[in-house]
Amino acid sequence: MSSHTRPVLRRPVVLAACLSVALGTVGYLAFDPGSASATVAKQAVPASAARTGAGGANTAEVVKAADAFLATLSDEQKDAVLYDFDDEAKKTGWSNFPTPVVERNGLKLGDLTDAQDAAAMKVMEAALSKQGYEELVEIRKADDYLASLSDGEDTGDSASASPTATRTPPSGAPTDGATGGPGGPGGGGGGANFGSEWYYLSFFGQPSKSGEFTVQYGGHHAAYNITYAGNNVTMSPTLTAVEPEEFILDDKAYAPLADKRAATIGAVQSLTAGELAAAEIDGSFDDLYLGPGNDGPFPTAPEGVLVSSLTKKQQAKVTAMLRTWVDDLDEKAAARLLAKYVAEYDETYIGWSGGTTIDNDQTYVRLDGPSAWIEFSNQPGASTDEIHQHTIFRDETSDYGWE
Repeated sequence: MSSHTRPVLRRPVVLAACLSVALGTVGYLAFDPGSASATVAKQAVPASAARTGAGGANTAEVVKAADAFLATLSDEQKDAVLYDFDDEAKKTGWSNFPTPVVERNGLKLGDLTDAQDAAAMKVMEAALSKQGYEELVEIRKADDYLASLSDGEDTGDSASASPTATRTPPSGAPTDGATGGPGGPGGGGGGANFGSEWYYLSFFGQPSKSGEFTVQYGGHHAAYNITYAGNNVTMSPTLTAVEPEEFILDDKAYAPLADKRAATIGAVQSLTAGELAAAEIDGSFDDLYLGPGNDGPFPTAPEGVLVSSLTKKQQAKVTAMLRTWVDDLDEKAAARLLAKYVAEYDETYIGWSGGTTIDNDQTYVRLDGPSAWIEFSNQPGASTDEIHQHTIFRDETSDYGWE
């Protein structure tokens, strides 16, 4: 039984007579949220969603996939996967640390049947674009690759940086291969586990075409908080990361985040020498500024160079960078959100710290607008000798949804 701070669900179990996993298709009977004797409260769509949202969300498709997944679950499993929208666990149940160093919310995919696992991934396939879903699959493969290297030994990730963090870790902080909680040593305790089975799915708020709810999916190097409010959607915050940048698993080559790497370096290297000097951010960063466990506030004084002051060719490079994150969402909503963010270039800044090349383990790049916030952070490898990358996307107007 879960320990959620919310009403306990007790629904009639509605299971299919047959659950097929061929081609990832799951058979199920209709799941009727209204049939529950006690339900997670549906969150009304706030007025701020209409003001700052861009529309175009494929909410009905995501709700259909969510209901199909819920229909495969027992009452106890539904209780574990459904939370109230405002449950504080939403902000603490995602991390760049492996599980169980930092526990995740919801159901572990490795504990599900093949049919349930396929249905869970259908939720993410509906929520993400083809590009975004393929990236998620490759990040999970990277965790499988790390698992193949560990040979059963505990391996940890580097700690999330505080806003004042530098490249030199404080005394006692986790180093390569150590375990610890976000922001300091020993916060999570226990051994770390890599692998695609260590990913979790949960819902905050009842999935609904007319209400507000969040799909939270994550594990070691991917964490998605995708919130729907009517026809609006936000993926804030979303963590994507990888180590190493490229690898071969089962005789197949993978390069997760390749588009993000190329576009980010392309944008910052398009700056002139004078612009690079003006764009340098004070201080240095050994990880993300607003990553797991650091939800803000966002800086009130942006650093970097104003994107609208750049040439059209340079602005196109910034747009290409921005697109590689936004386009992880379903295509129609992504196009509308990208147009919104580009329209804000007169208040959007791009900056860097530590380095501006892809092979420099000090490279840190930031995009800071009135809405869009992106960080790209290189760091030394934690489990390999290769570059270790963390990225974060947030929308300052809809972080964890709307208010």
